[in-house]
Amino acid sequence: MSNFPIIATVLSMILGLSVTRLLLGSLTVFRIRRDAKVDWIPLVWAAILFTMQLDFWWAVNSLPSIKTTFTFPEFLLLVLLALSLFISAALLLPSRSEDEKDGLRIYFEQDGRFALLSISVYLIFGFIVNVVLFEASPWAPWGGLDLIMMLLPLIAFSFNSRRVYSVITLVYAPLSILDITITLSN
Repeated sequence: MSNFPIIATVLSMILGLSVTRLLLGSLTVFRIRRDAKVDWIPLVWAAILFTMQLDFWWAVNSLPSIKTTFTFPEFLLLVLLALSLFISAALLLPSRSEDEKDGLRIYFEQDGRFALLSISVYLIFGFIVNVVLFEASPWAPWGGLDLIMMLLPLIAFSFNSRRVYSVITLVYAPLSILDITITLSN
């Protein structure tokens, strides 16, 4: 008997909260655009994160065709994936107008950039899930792309520099599109 309905329900609840949090943050940015300066970097990361959330949600639907039953540790690993997306969404954009009184750029540099760590954690857990649970070869081309995508947000976070944020964001956006294209074609 498959335990997929339980897994799908829990993951969908967490992902639903994650998407909601990101969308509410986007609305907060829109509402306070006249009083606080908007910045393109966190908005691009929000779009990237949104596609990651949808990609993971889509992948959840494929689970029963890949594996029929899951152990509790495997379930926890999948929950950690979803939770890392939620944490990323909760950190990336402000949830209250008071959080962004100095502008979105300042908010991102002080607090939002921590979402980059959580995005890397998501990708690390995703790599582990692919290799351990689904027995995918880490030496396949997707492994190299995932490694680059894990490292870039960590580098951006570590340098805490506007210039580094800009360059990595501009490099990361097309990489994320390529990654999703590869994922959806498999």
